[in-house]
Amino acid sequence: MSPKVQNGTVIFRRWSKRTGLDETAVSFLSLDDLFSLCLQGDDALLVDRVLIEGHDTSGTRRTVTLTFQSVTVGERTTHEE
Repeated sequence: MSPKVQNGTVIFRRWSKRTGLDETAVSFLSLDDLFSLCLQGDDALLVDRVLIEGHDTSGTRRTVTLTFQSVTVGERTTHEE
């Protein structure tokens, strides 16, 4: 048996002065779905982690968790003179 992905979940975090920190989970079924979720234009939602669930070669259920640290990186322009 070859390894097989069954599904996945993106966990978004949002911070609000009014409500504090909360999480939202959104499921995906393909890499295209995952890519679209991670490119959402909502700046308030930050990708915190991605869970990928499936089975390994022996049929044992496995979960891979990818965690992220959100940072803001501004564009840098360098001028050599």
